[in-house]
Amino acid sequence: MEQRLKNAMRAIQGQKIPELPNEILMLEKEINSKFASTATVAEIIEMNTTLSGEVMRIINSPVIKLKEPVSSIRDAVNIMGLDNIYNLVVSAALKNLFGSKALFKDIMDQSVDVAFCMADIAEWVDDVSRDEAYMLGLFHNAGALMLAGKTDSDYGALFRKSMSNPLSVIALEDQVYGSNHTMIGVLIAKKWKLPVDMLSAIMLHHNKECGNIKKDRVRAMVAMIKIANAIVSEISLGAYRGTEMKEYEADGTEELMISEDVLREIRTALMSHTFKD
Repeated sequence: MEQRLKNAMRAIQGQKIPELPNEILMLEKEINSKFASTATVAEIIEMNTTLSGEVMRIINSPVIKLKEPVSSIRDAVNIMGLDNIYNLVVSAALKNLFGSKALFKDIMDQSVDVAFCMADIAEWVDDVSRDEAYMLGLFHNAGALMLAGKTDSDYGALFRKSMSNPLSVIALEDQVYGSNHTMIGVLIAKKWKLPVDMLSAIMLHHNKECGNIKKDRVRAMVAMIKIANAIVSEISLGAYRGTEMKEYEADGTEELMISEDVLREIRTALMSHTFKD
């Protein structure tokens, strides 16, 4: 494991892993304090208007599925609770960290759609909340964003290949970069202090079989990523669904025992969401 992380560091040599925004550091300190205050948490989020605006957009979107929309950050904190609002702030922060070139946008758009699907899949999974699922969906391809930022290579072809060949693409990345986006994603997630289970899910989400993963929660998270990626590849990106992607999705659905009717509902929700946007 240590050597694989070293290889990942070497693969992005010359690039800097994005720092946590100051607001997140302040939030973490306040939430972990003995007498955490929801009012103080709201004030910290409101310090950054871009961040608070994105948090409000996510909370009032179908991702969270509140019964009634909220009109202020303070209301959002009170309704969501401290841990859940922290997850959404971290998610909102990631979306604004990388550049504006087309490949960055393609990767982030794919991650946003995966996150949307994962939030819906969470309804059928024990012990993974909608906000956790959304955050993991956004972060699962963070390593791809770093590889896309390398000036001496064209990562776009490999990223597009991953949409139809999610299993074999990792070996190709290893050949080109000496590492791959899953291990680089672990570096980013560690720096951003994501939970250990999420680090494991990011590292393992291109594994062939969920059954090889020992921890139940990690196995469920990986299955969620697999299903969501397959849906997004088909609906949002129009990617050819080859044997690899079909096997990838089937492994996820078998692990979570999700019916075709549920998958159809999630596909429909994504189409409605994508068309609306």
